[in-house]
Amino acid sequence: MLGGDRRGEAFAAWRRYLEALAERRPLVLVFEDLHWADEGLLDFVDELVGWLSDVPLLVICSARPELLERRQGWGGGTLNASTLGLSPLSQQQTAVLISQVLERALLPAEIQQALLERAEGNPLYAEQFAQLYLERGSAKDLPLPETLQGIVAARLDGLSADAKALLQDAAVVGKVFWTGALRRHEREAAELLHGLERKGFLTRQRRSSVESEGEWAFAHMLLRDVAYGQIPRGERAEKHRLVAEWIESLGRSEDHGEMLAHHWRAALELARAAGRDAGDLAERTRLALRGAGDRAFALNSYGAAEGYYEEALALWPLDDERPDLLFRRAHALHLSGDERREPALEEARDALIAVGNRETAGEASAFLARAAWHRGGRDEAFSHLASAEELVAAAPASAAKARVLGTSARQRTLAGEPQEGIRLAEQALELAERFGLAELEAHALATIGTAKLLREPDAMSYLERGLEIALAANSAEAATILINLAVGAFFGGDVRREDELFGEAYLMAERFGDLDTLRFSRGDRIWTRWALGHWDEAGQAADQFIAECESSPHYLESSAREVRAYLRLARGDRDGALEDYRRALELGRQIKDLQTLLPALVQSARGLALLGKTDEAQALAREAIELAEEHVENAVIFWMFNPVARQLGLRQQVRDLVEQASASPWKEVALAGAGGDFSRAADLFAAYGSPTHEAEARLCAAEELIEAGQRAAGEAELQKALAFYRKVGATRYIQQGEALLAASA
Repeated sequence: MLGGDRRGEAFAAWRRYLEALAERRPLVLVFEDLHWADEGLLDFVDELVGWLSDVPLLVICSARPELLERRQGWGGGTLNASTLGLSPLSQQQTAVLISQVLERALLPAEIQQALLERAEGNPLYAEQFAQLYLERGSAKDLPLPETLQGIVAARLDGLSADAKALLQDAAVVGKVFWTGALRRHEREAAELLHGLERKGFLTRQRRSSVESEGEWAFAHMLLRDVAYGQIPRGERAEKHRLVAEWIESLGRSEDHGEMLAHHWRAALELARAAGRDAGDLAERTRLALRGAGDRAFALNSYGAAEGYYEEALALWPLDDERPDLLFRRAHALHLSGDERREPALEEARDALIAVGNRETAGEASAFLARAAWHRGGRDEAFSHLASAEELVAAAPASAAKARVLGTSARQRTLAGEPQEGIRLAEQALELAERFGLAELEAHALATIGTAKLLREPDAMSYLERGLEIALAANSAEAATILINLAVGAFFGGDVRREDELFGEAYLMAERFGDLDTLRFSRGDRIWTRWALGHWDEAGQAADQFIAECESSPHYLESSAREVRAYLRLARGDRDGALEDYRRALELGRQIKDLQTLLPALVQSARGLALLGKTDEAQALAREAIELAEEHVENAVIFWMFNPVARQLGLRQQVRDLVEQASASPWKEVALAGAGGDFSRAADLFAAYGSPTHEAEARLCAAEELIEAGQRAAGEAELQKALAFYRKVGATRYIQQGEALLAASA
């Protein structure tokens, strides 16, 4: 089963496949002997049961009690699962099982009674003993081992020397093996294999995964384990070497990377344990481990790749190739979002510079910039970017240089430098097309599209083309582009579609095991769930996200706190709201990016004004206006500020500023609010899919209309606002609305 590093890709793909089968007709999945399963398979089965719903799918699992020693409560305690404990077979049931295997009613009385006592209701023990009896043909001198392993060992000892040797060679390969790996003449191997099949040791597979080779499997993993355990330790190393050499002889060794790494590693470890000269085993093993890492990396299995690279490094000498291997490991850690990535990238960068590989060192610096930005370290990110750009400045065109340019372009765009971002992205795009780097091509197109979102109508076409390329290349970049498309949907005035795209980005990131984008999509979706009126869900997600940030800082903590502050204020928690507004603003100032700082200023000004801290709110509002004047296209964000602009005496400044912004749905709503037409603003919010903002605008409209003497129209707006606020438990606004109703009466 795949390791946790590939869970995102594998779990999502298999879930969808099984769900599609179950939609066509009822499906039953049976997993036997799960006590032998690795952690990945156990996680998959557990998650499968929890995720799938509304399809006719039954999952049946069998396992020994040992499973619960590894996973207490596994498979139980969830809504969709139940656990059934099976008691041991009774003596009568055991006797029936034995008679079925033997095809006769009884054993000699003394043998049958001893067997029934020893079996203790274990059906596999009884079955293996019955097989042993058949093979011996007599009860004379028939052993009665205490354990199941003892019975299997006794059966093996009863085989011919050739059959036992073949079974041991097969056990070195694994539970599944191929005739070519046994190093025997075809006719000799065929006779021995068929004999072992008749005795119940082996089963022949109908289709082989290796062309022109017969494929076989042990009937039970226990049979394989006991056969392997009987091989003298001193002989195992050579047997693993021979299997590895056979696998290499098949060609396309990159397709067998994990198997090669396993056998060369086993050969080396066993040789050392036996005190033998390892010879060339260390070199063969480290090369195989690096190859397995490369194979896993190509499959987006970054966690597995990092593990193989780390093992290879433990065997690698201090030569000029080692820095490249350090970089491969650091790159895998970076792409999987592992917390260890930054020290690993720094080590790789320094080692690469030391051997004169400045281009790859530049890539490492670019990745460091990206990692720093994700945790909100803007200044640190740009320091790393400057270093990356310097390292590749004098280098000729190359894939490494293209990746540095692409990363720099993305960071400049996110920092509010769209024109510089487009210039660098176009350079990266040209190099990506020249060197056939599909993933980087998608990345560069997405950067150009993102930089153009607020300015040019063709922005979405760049993002859509980038997504198309990323999907065709099976690249994790697709998840990031879906987030950018979600932002594009927002700018287009479609909050519902924005939310859907964030959800798709989450699933895509999960598929690829991209922890960075997975976390980013969760953080982004806090806002859309809140805007769509799912306040409890948004609040819980914000709590979880902010708690995570205490040990692992993140760029989106400020945004999560802004949402939580709004919810706390709406539900009467003034102190909690004030704490979140202040912390959101503090984070915005630390990060300094326009897309973080400007919303933090606007939202904090709004919140502090509602909390009665007018002077402080006005200072923040004026700071926000000054910042927006430098980036006028972002002035549309002031629709968030409109509910308190009148209170702070800034309506006209807001209107003058917003009028300079490019045409967009949000410019319309910002102008409507700045002009005091909150009924129109509410209707626009309703069309854009944000009932949270619609209710706020209707409450403002009610105040304006009632104040102007239009009581009926004001009360109509107020009732709509109150209907929403009662549904989400916004006690502050419910009280405000009810007080307004009473005053108007």
